[in-house]
Amino acid sequence: MLNVEVLGGVGEYGRNCFYIEVDGQAILLDCGIMKNAQKTPPKLTAAHVEKLVAVFISHSHIDHVGALPIAERLGYAGPIVMSEMTQCQLKQCYRNTHIFYEDSIGEWVPINDYLAFKWGYSGHVIGSVWYQIRFIDKMIFYSGDYVVDTYVLQATLPQDNVIYDIALIDSGHVEKHVDNQAVLQQIAQFVQTYPQQPIIFPSSFSGKTLDIATYLFKHTARPIYVEQQLQALFQQYIAVGQNMKSEKAISTPFWIPMEDVEDGLYFIAEQSDIYYPQAITVYTGYLKKEDTYPHFFYKTHPDYEDIVKLSKQICAKQVIYFHSTFPVQLEGYSESRK
Repeated sequence: MLNVEVLGGVGEYGRNCFYIEVDGQAILLDCGIMKNAQKTPPKLTAAHVEKLVAVFISHSHIDHVGALPIAERLGYAGPIVMSEMTQCQLKQCYRNTHIFYEDSIGEWVPINDYLAFKWGYSGHVIGSVWYQIRFIDKMIFYSGDYVVDTYVLQATLPQDNVIYDIALIDSGHVEKHVDNQAVLQQIAQFVQTYPQQPIIFPSSFSGKTLDIATYLFKHTARPIYVEQQLQALFQQYIAVGQNMKSEKAISTPFWIPMEDVEDGLYFIAEQSDIYYPQAITVYTGYLKKEDTYPHFFYKTHPDYEDIVKLSKQICAKQVIYFHSTFPVQLEGYSESRK
């Protein structure tokens, strides 16, 4: 019997955590907290933890890993499955971390006699993955955070025509209709309109930052500066192999540390307290209604058309759409397809 509990991440943007139980054994898909002042945890209890045999982590963002210390405090000591690069990005070490490496892509990786997984790249950040999981007699697909049209990173999907008992699919931008390639072109045109002014991009540790910086490096003559907090992202970008689209990869560093603002393009951490009144600040994510900054929305999750595409490609008896406050209403699809 299959039992699924949403402990966070559905009907809200954050604290992704999904509990799946089969015949008295259970797995957890991500274990995140809300990215709010309260750091709201998922509804994970000791009763859940007692049945857990594995935790699968899709990537290193706090809304997918921030509650791992809570799981440990509740007594969880089993395997925590993640990619090698995800482990490198975490600020904390966890007991019994089960790392998989690039050379295992496309292969079944066993956890025990009744649990195994395949994985592929999801395009959201370096090291982010989706999972295909074989759990006792059930087949499960978990997209993690997924970007269909990433500029720099690989994004793949399973190729073996499985009918899943349940699929959990990212719907983070279901209310949007966004062409990322067109947005990159618009950003480059905007940059070229202000050749003498510094331009700041508040940025996160994500594939979006890599996409925009790489595109502007290739399509403008402006120097690229990156704040110290984001340097590791670009260093990993240089180092990784399969995770990259080869034609977009850059083999040498193209940034320099931030100093005095002149006429460059500056990528600073979103929470940075650095303030340059002489610079133009460009935002590429959600804005508050009162904000009036130059704005070019660049998606880091599937939009409506992407979700339709994913729902067609991932054939499942039941689908749970997560990572959005908006309900998913797709023509010809519902959240339960049997």
